[in-house]
Amino acid sequence: MGMLALFAEAEAPAMRYFSIFPAMTAFRIGCARYLVHSGDVMAGGGEAIWHVIIDDRQEGPLTAADILEYLTGGRLSGRDLIWRPGLSDWKEVSELDEFRQPPKRAPLREPARAGTPPAPAEIRSQPDRDEPSAGGKWSLWRSANIGLLFSALTLVIQIAGGRGFVLANYAHTASAETISFLVGQIVAAPLIFVFIAFLRNLLNRRQPKSKASVALGAITFVALFLCLSGALFLYGEVFFSRNEIISGEARSTFIADASYPCIQKQRSADPNATQAQIDKYCACVSEKIASSTTYKQLGTAADAAALAKLKQRLEAAGNACR
Repeated sequence: MGMLALFAEAEAPAMRYFSIFPAMTAFRIGCARYLVHSGDVMAGGGEAIWHVIIDDRQEGPLTAADILEYLTGGRLSGRDLIWRPGLSDWKEVSELDEFRQPPKRAPLREPARAGTPPAPAEIRSQPDRDEPSAGGKWSLWRSANIGLLFSALTLVIQIAGGRGFVLANYAHTASAETISFLVGQIVAAPLIFVFIAFLRNLLNRRQPKSKASVALGAITFVALFLCLSGALFLYGEVFFSRNEIISGEARSTFIADASYPCIQKQRSADPNATQAQIDKYCACVSEKIASSTTYKQLGTAADAAALAKLKQRLEAAGNACR
């Protein structure tokens, strides 16, 4: 009995030593099997401070115990993203020591310290300021569609500001050159918006992909582009179908275009005339022709009858300006 008592007394410290360590939890991250010490994770387990992204969807806030349950259940993997206040950006689960490495064992001389872990510091979670945006990357097609709407607004402002004659003239002419100009006017803003979205996504590579449908975005872009192009061509047809006398930008452009050939012709016809006399005469003739020209005449191709009438108007204007 004396030997048994000594043996039991010698074994008691070892038994007390093993009783102070919490259970070890095992789970897989990637292809490796890791042991996570419950004491380390559960030190903050009561605090719902963790946020994770699973299948491009953010979940949280969660406790450390929730994270462990997700890992052991296979719902969360080591390559999924995780964040808590204090981290500068989203990280992979496998990068965090809390869920990757076993804890350091307390010295045998101080078994009491391995008991209840110290209370965690007060965490002031402010998701609006501290939490990285988990809204995902910007959709390039959606950015292009916003750019198209911006182009439409720009064109409306240009027309409302009295500068719609150039757009109407280009749309009404509908040549390869004018169509290229109009297409450039329409797609300039979408290209800029797409470039900005691409740079933003490049700087935020770790954010989840946009949930916006690529097919829907492309279809929307094509529909908006066709609507905007059709509206421009319709505007050109309506603009040059009016029987009103030309005014504003249309009048000033007409006078400038009519004065140039007049000046060239007068220089050849009267070499003795001064440049001031020629300019005054051609400005007078162009003004009088503009005062009797309608938008419809300006936008209609001249036939033989129209040319004959124009010649009569030019002669009358020339006699009045001499």
